[in-house]
Amino acid sequence: MASLKDAFLKAGIKPTEAPKKENEREQIKKKKMTDEISHQSQRNFCEECNQVRPDVEQYKHRNPTTEAEWICVRCADQLQILDKFRLTAQSDTSIKKMFRREYGETMKIAGPQNNGGANKPKGDFNGNR
Repeated sequence: MASLKDAFLKAGIKPTEAPKKENEREQIKKKKMTDEISHQSQRNFCEECNQVRPDVEQYKHRNPTTEAEWICVRCADQLQILDKFRLTAQSDTSIKKMFRREYGETMKIAGPQNNGGANKPKGDFNGNR
């Protein structure tokens, strides 16, 4: 006598695969964080006017009317904070070399990106006219 398995195969009934476990899911490979990916590399929230602005920089000032450190250009001009108290050059306008102050002289601070001098202004460039 043949086995029951052989009888089912002869009749055309094929065995099924083992069922998958219901609660197991595929492992999803996560991308590794690299030095190339940086999250929130620029700050754009002005602590003085509580708005998102493209020209926010950090100032270490001694102005008694405000305690804000991250201030936009408009608020810094209104508070009469000189540009020599600016610590960063991280905003979009600083990176594009368009950062200009109306109150006092605009200082030159090296920005965070070094693009090999691709967009350097010719000669000595001062934002004030």
